[in-house]
Amino acid sequence: MFHDYISISLPAIFWKNYSKDMMQLVGDMVERSQYDVVIAEFAEMGMYLYRNPYLSAVQKIVSCHRCLTTTFEKYADTSGVPPMLRLKSASQIRVLQKFEFELYKAMDHILTLTDEDRFTMLNYASQLPVSVIHPGIDFDYLNQKTTEKDPGPIVLMCGYFTDKSNHDGALWFAEEVWPKLSKQHPTLQCHFIGAGASHEMKRLAAKNDRMLVAVNIDDLRPYRERATLFINPMRLGSGLRIKVLEAMASGLPVVSTALGAAGIPAQNGVNCFVADTPELFTQSIEWLLNDGELANRMGQQGREMVKDKYNIKTTIDGLERVLSDVVTMDC
Repeated sequence: MFHDYISISLPAIFWKNYSKDMMQLVGDMVERSQYDVVIAEFAEMGMYLYRNPYLSAVQKIVSCHRCLTTTFEKYADTSGVPPMLRLKSASQIRVLQKFEFELYKAMDHILTLTDEDRFTMLNYASQLPVSVIHPGIDFDYLNQKTTEKDPGPIVLMCGYFTDKSNHDGALWFAEEVWPKLSKQHPTLQCHFIGAGASHEMKRLAAKNDRMLVAVNIDDLRPYRERATLFINPMRLGSGLRIKVLEAMASGLPVVSTALGAAGIPAQNGVNCFVADTPELFTQSIEWLLNDGELANRMGQQGREMVKDKYNIKTTIDGLERVLSDVVTMDC
């Protein structure tokens, strides 16, 4: 409680992920293996490259999947967010922004997944060395068929539901969209797949025999293959949702909020449907359920877009160029 509300040193999202043992482990690994460069995936892991007394001289990169300051600002400003979360978020924004961008400034390079995220970062700190490395989607892996399409229609959402953005999106869909949708389509099922599902989500599923909550799943492919369409009803957070790209790459038509499709070349009505109100979200799903030709065409358009813009080989080549530049810069 102290850290969440009035700490002036380490923001809550960082201290909750802090470990002195991890600090020492990172330092020992770098010393033992003599790496040229170390990449921290997510800002929360970036703190192990920042003010780490065990870390010897090494080139440091943070791959920033989302700007945490922007994420907390959305928590504080979005209507319908629980009051306690809004209060906690608003109380931390100044401390979080200061720490987050001091951390980034101490790095040799920053990576983002989208041009929008790069612009956001530079808006806070214009001198940051930031490169965009788009996610790479492995089509060969995604399209190794492991199961057959389910005979009944299934709406699929996946995510790590401990994350407030995923949890809020799942509850919003279950409470605002599902009641009308399930009444109109009596054989429709809704699957929430991913770790960290709350008791609230499980209670909703227990009351509805057409709603499934599955946790501790090692492979999402069978669930995508059985699904009819993919939803991403996110109202909070920031950054690019790779799960949307994976769904598109699997040929699933996608219905998402505008925030859930942020950073993706989303063309409403072409390669996905974008809807921010319960009414439009429901209607978009109904269009896809009622028109198989539209669903197939949209799924194919999404798949082609991902194949064209998020090829894994292109991503690897781009990342290697950045790493080479960072290493040679210090020579």
